[in-house]
Amino acid sequence: MCSISLLNNIGVSFKMFYKFENSFFVSAHDYLLKSFKFDLQQNQLVDLTIGSPTFFVNFYNLIPKLTIKALLPRNYGGLESPTVTIIDGVIRGHSNHLDFYSFIDYAIKYGINVNSALERIIITRSFTAHQLANTIICKLPKMIQRYRSNIVIITDLFATDEQLHLSERRWLLGHIIKSIHDISESIIAAVFSPVVIDDFRKVIDNNLIGNNHDNKQTKQREMK
Repeated sequence: MCSISLLNNIGVSFKMFYKFENSFFVSAHDYLLKSFKFDLQQNQLVDLTIGSPTFFVNFYNLIPKLTIKALLPRNYGGLESPTVTIIDGVIRGHSNHLDFYSFIDYAIKYGINVNSALERIIITRSFTAHQLANTIICKLPKMIQRYRSNIVIITDLFATDEQLHLSERRWLLGHIIKSIHDISESIIAAVFSPVVIDDFRKVIDNNLIGNNHDNKQTKQREMK
């Protein structure tokens, strides 16, 4: 039985949950089946693969596009996923990150039937730290099997109760991150957050990309 209510008052350092160096084995067929290149912005692709979660910082506007493209057939540059599972953390009880009109716009843009696309997007929302932990650790593996998703999108790992003690928040976060890494060994995991979490190796930071773009333009002007 999986129960987050039991995740309290256990004297184990949460640091042990931040080591994810175990190797895993996957067939070439599964690797290709559950990986695809996603166009982050013009002339910039991100390779989303199983085995390592991709952590997006301040890229919430990409969620509708990523979701719809994951539903597309492979010959149209998609993942051909039967469904897409989205775990929405809902900061402070509301979320501005899931703009369903944008989902519809991208479905129309890519030529997918709108009703069919929306029916294949599975969304669950968590309003507290314990709800989020319970969803990711206990419910998500069963949801993936039930809906046959090849990708899971998770938002706002810091949607935690302010009443919680800092040590408990860290402890819960450690378990959540471990579960995300475990899940990423079988399907693609994309995590969206307003802040950087050091425990992900593959980080796409919108701020850093913007700075790099500005630096390139500055160098080009200097060369001229």
